[in-house]
Amino acid sequence: MGTIHLLGGGPGAMLSLRKAFHAALADTGKDKPLVAYVGAASQDNTGFFGMIRGALAMTGGRIQMAKLASPRAPVGEAKSLLEGCDLVFVSGGDVELGMKILHGRGAAGTLTSLAAAGKPMFGISAGSLMLAREWVRFESEDDHDGEIFPCLGIAPIHVDAHSEDDGWSELRALVRLLHARGDPDPVGYGLTRKGGVRLWTNSPTRIEPFGTPIPRIVIRHGKAVEGAPLEKAETLKSGRA
Repeated sequence: MGTIHLLGGGPGAMLSLRKAFHAALADTGKDKPLVAYVGAASQDNTGFFGMIRGALAMTGGRIQMAKLASPRAPVGEAKSLLEGCDLVFVSGGDVELGMKILHGRGAAGTLTSLAAAGKPMFGISAGSLMLAREWVRFESEDDHDGEIFPCLGIAPIHVDAHSEDDGWSELRALVRLLHARGDPDPVGYGLTRKGGVRLWTNSPTRIEPFGTPIPRIVIRHGKAVEGAPLEKAETLKSGRA
């Protein structure tokens, strides 16, 4: 059984990040766990990596970057780090770019295989979306003009991150598109700036909120609306809760 932490992140989220990261490290059962940092969504931005590593310096984890973004990146070394680490940390940036890099370097399959074998996973912001099932791209500023594309599917849910201020507009668009293609009772989880979800990937999968209640976007009378928030641990039924 593996655990997956998906954190919203965003401005003002460092304290929440430390708390969630500490919990994820505890799940590894190691005194000084090795953490593989995947920064594909930010093209392995070293400044962003340094900020994250500095913020988490006192948590006890040993954080190393799995370099994948550059065409000259040592992909073999990155995959060895992913296979040998105790926790995979998928960081933020651009979801679609991050997925393109992971597929282009052959790392997407590595990550899904490791997760299936029980490797703990941690995502923040766009990294949380990449670990989830699917996301949406837009061809124009009209949020009805969207197209779904697959993510890693390690967490069997759909999420968005730190979009409280716009009422989770892109998540609503995703849920509408899921409904339009025939998905029964689609649900989108809004990972807040100070919150997120933790999943246990045994059968059936369990999900619980941490930090804050987690908004849920659902379909009612053909419209994507905010339903009852996730406030306590639940069981995912057929991939939904």
